[in-house]
Amino acid sequence: MKVFALSTRVPLLIIYYIFHKNFIFGAIYKFFFENFYYKNLIFNLKSFRLPISNYSSFFFNTYEFNDRKLIEKHVDEKNKCIVIGGGLGFIASLCFLKSKKKILVFEVDHSICDNLSKNLQRNSCKFSLYNKNLLLKKNFSSKFINYKHFFYHDDFLSNSIFRKSDKKFKVENISSSKIKNFNKFNTLVIDAEGMEKYYINNIKFLKNISFLFFELHYDLLSKKDVIKINNVLYKNNFILVDKCFNSFFYKRKFF
Repeated sequence: MKVFALSTRVPLLIIYYIFHKNFIFGAIYKFFFENFYYKNLIFNLKSFRLPISNYSSFFFNTYEFNDRKLIEKHVDEKNKCIVIGGGLGFIASLCFLKSKKKILVFEVDHSICDNLSKNLQRNSCKFSLYNKNLLLKKNFSSKFINYKHFFYHDDFLSNSIFRKSDKKFKVENISSSKIKNFNKFNTLVIDAEGMEKYYINNIKFLKNISFLFFELHYDLLSKKDVIKINNVLYKNNFILVDKCFNSFFYKRKFF
């Protein structure tokens, strides 16, 4: 699971900081625009904690570029999506737009859930939103303590159990067994700052999942973690279909 070759890192970093994370363009967007528009979707950005430089991604339309490309290419009416990490609702709205089916959305940050819900409603999504951390029914009890607190960051996109800070916030866990019709959803979309490790390592408990999209956070996971993730996917018959930088799309192969 390589992101890109060493020889391409420098030019990509230059492009990244010119277009995707540029303070000047970010300031222009933040102070003159309240909404982010993508095709026929609209997202209000007020009350979301974001550094000014991050707004540059809305200016140049590079926000969630990796995941967006994979979702738009591979999600259609065969998919029923579970989205881990609701954020401002962008990827969740794309999942609904492409699949035309109700989505399940999980977001642990209490402070953004109201605006997340409004953005989903604004885009006419059919959804159930859980301001809770999804844990899997077979190992719910043993994992409860480990996933009870997340580290809080001024950039809400950086909230994580792995990316440490001097602030923590308490989350409520919910077992997948408590969610109505959970097993009728066949697609898992994960952008949860390292929590892909938990869901993929326990993918054997998700027999209903045939399609898997995830962003792999190399800055939060060790090489050993990445190797294990690769092995777990292989053992559970998931094959790589497509990737975009550090985002991947796997499909379960049935024999």
